[in-house]
Amino acid sequence: MSAVAPKRPEWVDILNKQIEENPKFTAYALSTLSPEGQPKVRYVIHRGITPGNILLTSTDSRMQKPVHLSNNPILEIAWWIDDAAVQFRITGEGYPIPSPNAENGAQLIDTAVKALGAEETEGREGNAEFWEGKRKELWEKEMSGHLRGSFGRPNPGKKLSEIKEKPEDWISRLDASSDDPTMKKDIEFALNNFALLAIRPTGVEFLELKPTPNKRTQWHKQADGGWDRVEVAP
Repeated sequence: MSAVAPKRPEWVDILNKQIEENPKFTAYALSTLSPEGQPKVRYVIHRGITPGNILLTSTDSRMQKPVHLSNNPILEIAWWIDDAAVQFRITGEGYPIPSPNAENGAQLIDTAVKALGAEETEGREGNAEFWEGKRKELWEKEMSGHLRGSFGRPNPGKKLSEIKEKPEDWISRLDASSDDPTMKKDIEFALNNFALLAIRPTGVEFLELKPTPNKRTQWHKQADGGWDRVEVAP
């Protein structure tokens, strides 16, 4: 018996509607836990939602997010959309999906696909090729030249005193692709460091501050894959 595609939860439609109506507000705070158990938070950019209801953002595979999530995949998102006066809080698990050419890349991709439950859904999300295609699609269509260039610079967090090149000599920007041999080598290096971060939500809260009284709705994922909805006091 073939697997069936997951039903789209109500909160996905609500989130997509807010993004469509407020396209400037694509950044959210993403919190992870360090191996020492310390909370670490930073802003990232929303990069889409897959048909399997997996949220996507991106990261440099050399940063600490992949280290944190390999130790403990639990994370939380706080997403404030100012013009609409609404907030999403999304709890879930995050899994980096690196280049298949990265160290242990194929193994990490396979682990992520299984942990996300993607292999249980009908369609392409259970295949490594889907995620590599999505990674390259974001690299080509979503990343600015300046942001692409950042993946070709020295390791994030490395002391400047330990880096031979001066900051003014670092790569400033990169095209998505090039036939120039030198540029092509720089692009291959940068693309190898570029990774997806796939987030499997397990709990979502939607707070609305414009209505009087304010509204607060929560969804919790159930063992059968469905979502329980409850309205609570704000």
